Amino acid sequence: MIVAAQLWADPKIVYPVAIAAVSLLVATVWLFRRQKRSGRQAAIICLLASVGLHIALIFLVPLIPKIGGGRSTGQEEPDEIGIDSVALSSFDPEMNFDEVSGTDAEAAIAPLPVSELVDLLDEPQPSTAEPTESDTVLSESAPTTASIPQSLAVTESTPVDASPADFASELSDWLEETVEAELADRSLATSEIAPSTTTTDSLTSEHATDAPVRDASMATSGASANAATSSVSGDLQSDFANRVGSAKQRALMETGGSMDTEAAVEKALRFLVAGQRADGAWDPRASSAGQERSPLGETRGNAGSRAETAITGLAILSLVGAGNTHQQGSYAENVYKGLAYLIQKQKPDGSLAGDATVYESTYCHGMAALAMCEAAAMTGDESAVECARRAVAYTTRMQHPTTGGWRYTAGDPGDLSQLGWQAMVIDGGLRAGLPIDNRSVAGIERFLNSVRAGQRGGLASYRPGEAPSRTMTAEALATKLLIGSRTSPTEIAEAENSLLQQTPGVGQDNYYYWYYATLALHQLQDDAWLTWNDSLKRRLLSTQRSDGSWPTDSVWGGYGGSVYTTSMATLCLESYYRHALRDGSQNGLPQRSARK
Repeated sequence: MIVAAQLWADPKIVYPVAIAAVSLLVATVWLFRRQKRSGRQAAIICLLASVGLHIALIFLVPLIPKIGGGRSTGQEEPDEIGIDSVALSSFDPEMNFDEVSGTDAEAAIAPLPVSELVDLLDEPQPSTAEPTESDTVLSESAPTTASIPQSLAVTESTPVDASPADFASELSDWLEETVEAELADRSLATSEIAPSTTTTDSLTSEHATDAPVRDASMATSGASANAATSSVSGDLQSDFANRVGSAKQRALMETGGSMDTEAAVEKALRFLVAGQRADGAWDPRASSAGQERSPLGETRGNAGSRAETAITGLAILSLVGAGNTHQQGSYAENVYKGLAYLIQKQKPDGSLAGDATVYESTYCHGMAALAMCEAAAMTGDESAVECARRAVAYTTRMQHPTTGGWRYTAGDPGDLSQLGWQAMVIDGGLRAGLPIDNRSVAGIERFLNSVRAGQRGGLASYRPGEAPSRTMTAEALATKLLIGSRTSPTEIAEAENSLLQQTPGVGQDNYYYWYYATLALHQLQDDAWLTWNDSLKRRLLSTQRSDGSWPTDSVWGGYGGSVYTTSMATLCLESYYRHALRDGSQNGLPQRSARK
C-alpha cells in the first residue's frame, strides 16, 4: 500500500497515465468510425484499456491520503515505514499539570497524532463527525478526499449517446485538478503536524516542583539520556538493563530461568497481542473480566468490567518486560498503540483510571501509570515522560497525608494492596527522571511500618490492626526491596518462612500473590528463591493453555479475566530479567548477585 501511494502521488506517473487514458478513448472513437473490421477489433481493445486506466485514476487518486497517511511527496521517504519513524511526542510542553482543571476539557492532554496512529491500525475508520477543538490534530492532519464532479457521476438521466470526446475532455480536466489539489493538501497537512522539537530536559526542569526531591540529581530530567542505554541519571542503577540483548540471556540463565520459561513468555505475548483492539486497548468483557465470584467472601460489584486501562497497562508491562518498546522489538507497534490509548485516555487531573468503577479505579491508574513510567524510563520519549509526570503527580495527590496510604478515593486511610502499585509508580517515575517528593516516599515507609506484623515484623496485613496474610506479606517485602527501604535480615527470614508455606501449586492459584512473592524472592537470590522458583515454573508451565493464556479460575481471575491472569503469569516468568538485582548491603545483607 505504501508503494502504491508513492506511485500515485507522483505527477510524473499520474499525468502520463491520464493522458494515455484520454488518448486511448479518442483512438477508440476514431477506430469505430473506420469501416474496416480490423479497426473495430482494435477499437475494442483500446476502449477496454482506456476504461481500465480511467477506473484506476477515478478510484485510486482520491485514496492517496488514506494510503499515504498524509505525508508530503516533496520529502524523501525511507524505504520502509515502520514504528521507528513514528514520533510519539504530542504534548504541549508549556502546560503545567497543576494549572489543569479537572473540568477544563480544553486543557486536557492532546492525543497522539491520529494521522500517524491510523497507519498502525489494522482497520482504520475515517471520522465522519464534525471536528471539535479536542480533535485538532485529527482535523489538521487528515486531508479531505475530493468528490467526483456531478457531471461525471453515472445516473439514470445520463444520456447513453454522450460524446466520448466530451467525456474524455471533462474527465482529463477533473483528473488534473484533483491530483494538484490532493498533492497541495497533503503538503499543507504535513507542514501543520510537524512533531515538536522541545527537549525533555526543558519540559521536566520547567515543571520541577519546589518540594524536596528524593535525589537531587533528579531535579532535572535524565530521560533524554535514557534512550540509548535504558539508564537514568544520577547514582541510580539501570533497573531495566537486563531486558534486552546478551544481558537478558545472562540474567535469564543465571537467576533461574530457562528456554522453557522464555517459550512460555513468547506464547503468552502472542496471545496478548492477538486480543488487542484496533484502538490499542484490551477489552475486559472480551476477556471474560468482571465476573463476580466473591473471592475471600466479599462482593465487589463485578469489579473489572470497566478496567480497560488496568488490563491494557498489564499487557503493556508484559510486552516491555520482555524488552519491547514502541521504538524497538517484535511487538513495537502493539506497545505504541497501547501507549497511545493510555495517553488519550488520561484525564486532565493526570488520572489513568479511565471509566473504572470505584473498586477498580486506583488499581487501574496504578497499573496503567506503571506501564507508562517504564516506557518513559526505557525510551525517554517526551510524550511518555509527560504522561508519566502527570500520572505520578496524581498518585502523589491521592496519597493520604497522614497515613501515607492509598485506597479507593482521596482521603481514604489506605490499604497495602493499593500501596504496592502506587509505590512502584513513584519509583518508576524516579527512574524516568522525574522529580519525586521525599514526603511521598516517607509516607510509603510510614504506611509499611503501620501494617507490620509477626514476631520480627516480617509479616504484613491488609490494613493496620488486621491479621497478616501471605499475599500482603509478599507485597510488603517486594515493595521494600524494590524501592530500597531498609529491611532487616530477621524480617526477611520471617517473611520467607511464611511464603514458603504456600508455594505455587498449593491451594487455589493466585497470580497476584505469586507476582509479588516472585518479585521479592528474586531480589534475594537465596535458598528460599530456589525453592519458590522451582514450584513457580512447574505450576505455570503445566497450566498454560495451548493458546498461550492462563485459566481464570484463580483467586482474582473472575474480576481480571484472561488478560489479567496471562499478564500476571507472564510477569512472573519475566522476573529473571525484568528488574535488576539491588544492592542488599543497606539491609545488612551482602551485595546480591546472580546465582550461578
